[in-house]
Amino acid sequence: MCGCFIQIVKFACYSAVEKRVAISRLVQPYGMPNLHSAVFSSLSTTVGIIHGFSSLLFSFVVVYSIIIIHDTMRLKGEKGRQTDIINRIITNIETYRDIADEGELRTPSYRPLDVLCGTALGIAGAYFLL
Repeated sequence: MCGCFIQIVKFACYSAVEKRVAISRLVQPYGMPNLHSAVFSSLSTTVGIIHGFSSLLFSFVVVYSIIIIHDTMRLKGEKGRQTDIINRIITNIETYRDIADEGELRTPSYRPLDVLCGTALGIAGAYFLL
């Protein structure tokens, strides 16, 4: 439920900023706020509210959520560096010139502020929806 709420908020914000209907933002997990961090922080908060913040289940879910969010940010950072290297290769090697003519490859980035906003909205959403 919180994931849907986050995507609607993202859709509304990006549509307002871009001054057009940004329908593609409804299915993109990256951007402000970050979907991964919102969903997992909401899950952790919900488990904490229902089972108690000192329960073993809450501890497990929080650790799992932190690992997922951290790995998501690291993976996207590495993917961005690989994309930069691939872009340099296709623009400098004549064999791949046809690929370079289509434009540079881009990769979504997960900025810490996006993750922080997603986490805050996930926690607030869990309290609001319960």
